Amino acid sequence: MPELTRKSMGLPWIGGLRGSNRSVAIKHKLILGAISAIVGALLQGCSAGKPPSQGETSLANAAKDVTIPLEAGKMSNPLPETDEIVSQGHEIFLGSCAQCHGADARGDSDLGRNMTPPAMDLSSAHVQHWSDAELFWIIQNGVRLTGMPAWKSSISDNDTWKLARFIHKLPGPNAAPATTSVPSQPPPVISAQDKYTLKIPNGLAFSEFRGYETWPVIAVSHNGAAVAAILGNPAMINAYKAGIPGNGKPFPDGSKMVKVHWNAKVDTAQPGAPTVPGTQHDVDLMVKDSKRFADSGGWGYGVFEIDPASGNFRLGNLGDKPPQGTDAKCGFACHTAVKTKDYVFTAYGQR
Repeated sequence: MPELTRKSMGLPWIGGLRGSNRSVAIKHKLILGAISAIVGALLQGCSAGKPPSQGETSLANAAKDVTIPLEAGKMSNPLPETDEIVSQGHEIFLGSCAQCHGADARGDSDLGRNMTPPAMDLSSAHVQHWSDAELFWIIQNGVRLTGMPAWKSSISDNDTWKLARFIHKLPGPNAAPATTSVPSQPPPVISAQDKYTLKIPNGLAFSEFRGYETWPVIAVSHNGAAVAAILGNPAMINAYKAGIPGNGKPFPDGSKMVKVHWNAKVDTAQPGAPTVPGTQHDVDLMVKDSKRFADSGGWGYGVFEIDPASGNFRLGNLGDKPPQGTDAKCGFACHTAVKTKDYVFTAYGQR
């Protein structure tokens, strides 16, 4: 059939492809056509307000398979399959992926469960059938119409290959979670008066924020069972006053934020029974250092929880909600939602 006639009929021109490439291209187009037909048949029954059916889940999985380009299969993982590489991949996972996929990578997190479609169980047979190269492509480029973002600008090629090694080492869905996923014992508690001696391995030290208690308030918030005050150091406050991030400029290096969470309580002794801070829950930290934290948008993150029994600070861990990895990227996945605001959620409250 002449090319002009094929175009006039709305058919793709594949005459330039030969041999196996042409056959694979035709196969992909047929699969896409079949998926389109299935979408039309299922569309009336699809609703974001209810859990996806088995048919919808299968359709979403098939769509993910088709989105992976043929070129992805030609790559190979340049990193060896060693315990050290897998362990490093685990650290990257905890810092960037666990908030959606869960600490054990099975999609069991509040954020992941409420996505449409839900975050995938990375130990599932469907994920495990992808090669390292296909996982690399998905992590780097994301999957449209799902909650899976493109990490190309945030996770290096080298770290992405480490993630692929880690994912392929996950225990099967029917196996007990790996003992390394969640600590059996909480980290040792250090007395409150010594909080500035706390440091997250591979992450921030509490002492980097010494004196935060007297910093100016950026804003306050009330979210569910917690109230919070968001504080900023002078560099952060001056940047806000200069119009950042609304003017499109990034916060300068040295900008620091602290979010102090309290358990909310209703004070019936005050007029109107307002919701006020109760017992302290945790302290969240952010610091801008574009060189030190180049792989997490230029920001380093840290979480220090209050131990209810003693009232003392401790390091955030994988048993917390959301789970906290032992590095400086524990909040990066959440903050990618405001990448255009230099990863900062809080606006400077009007005075």
